[in-house]
Amino acid sequence: MFRLELHQLLFVYTGLSLGVVLLAAWLHNLRRTRRESHALRNILKCRLCAFEFRDESHTELPHCPRCRALVSRERLSHL
Repeated sequence: MFRLELHQLLFVYTGLSLGVVLLAAWLHNLRRTRRESHALRNILKCRLCAFEFRDESHTELPHCPRCRALVSRERLSHL
């Protein structure tokens, strides 16, 4: 068995608790960013009228539903 004094025991307990909280926060952030990137995968933005729409047809150049312009498939920024 390990012999620990009170201040050492408090230090170990605080360190382990902080490690568990940081690991949970990191895993939560990882899951959240994956969910957001999955949700934004099929969203396109027209450069002509700035209309954002969802297109799941997987064509190379889909048409904008508002102005009927051809839209290139580029990733939207997360800002």
